[in-house]
Amino acid sequence: MRPYIDSYFLLSRIQEERFVSKVLNRSTGTSYPAINSNDLAQIEISIPMLKEEQIKIGNFFKQLDDTIALQEKELETLKQTKKAFLQKMFV
Repeated sequence: MRPYIDSYFLLSRIQEERFVSKVLNRSTGTSYPAINSNDLAQIEISIPMLKEEQIKIGNFFKQLDDTIALQEKELETLKQTKKAFLQKMFV
C-alpha cells in the first residue's frame, strides 16, 4: 500500500477518529492492546484515485501539522516569558 499512496495522506487518514475507533474495536489485550494484521487489513480507507489529489491533501495536512507545532512552540515561549515576568514582579 505504501508505494501507491502518498505517505502524508495516509498518515492523515489513519489518525482520523473513525479509523482509530475501528482499530481499537478490533484490538485485543488490556494492558497493551494490539490488532491482528489480518484484522487491520480488513479496515477500508477511502482514497482519491488521482495521486496528485492524495499529494495535495497530504501536503495540506502536513502544513497544518507544521503550523500547529510552530504555534505550540510560540505558546510555550510566551508562557515562559509570562512566568519570568511574574517572578520579577514578586521578588
